Amino acid sequence: MRKLFIAGLMSALATLPGSTLRQLSLNELVLQSTMIVRGKAQATSAMNRGSLIFTHYTVQVSETYKGSAQPGSQIDIGVPGGTLNGAVQRFAGAPTLSPTQDYVLFLWTSKTGLTQVIGLSQGLFSVISISGGAPMVVRAAATERMLNAAGQPVTDNDIQMPLSQLKSYIQTVLNGQATQ
Repeated sequence: MRKLFIAGLMSALATLPGSTLRQLSLNELVLQSTMIVRGKAQATSAMNRGSLIFTHYTVQVSETYKGSAQPGSQIDIGVPGGTLNGAVQRFAGAPTLSPTQDYVLFLWTSKTGLTQVIGLSQGLFSVISISGGAPMVVRAAATERMLNAAGQPVTDNDIQMPLSQLKSYIQTVLNGQATQ
């Protein structure tokens, strides 16, 4: 009987979707973040937090759009998933940061002090330079199952805009003037 129960449980778990994200608008990203910074990721390490593995990145801050981080300072952020002592954990929607890439990161700090990218990959924008043009921020649409605030399935969209437009939008939201 126990083997039948375990087999049934494993079968049921195997059919569950791996991850469901709550879609966050740009307005929600700004308002729910405790910090918004531009910077580059440095060396990484993996650590346990309870039964979960988190990959830790040190972000060298070049600009701050929300929060008290100073340019030149470093922030430790944790991303769920990683490899530690031969154990591997993966979380759908968790971003991977590259040490050569410039980012705008929408961050939040939990009550336990762990700072994370809000909305997993939704809160991570790559800053790219277009030849002869102003820097742009881009974020690919999330491929994981996503629900809107009403719990209805939705499809995420790519986001691409000039960095100056994003900075202006953040200030508009923080000043209470956005209507998104």
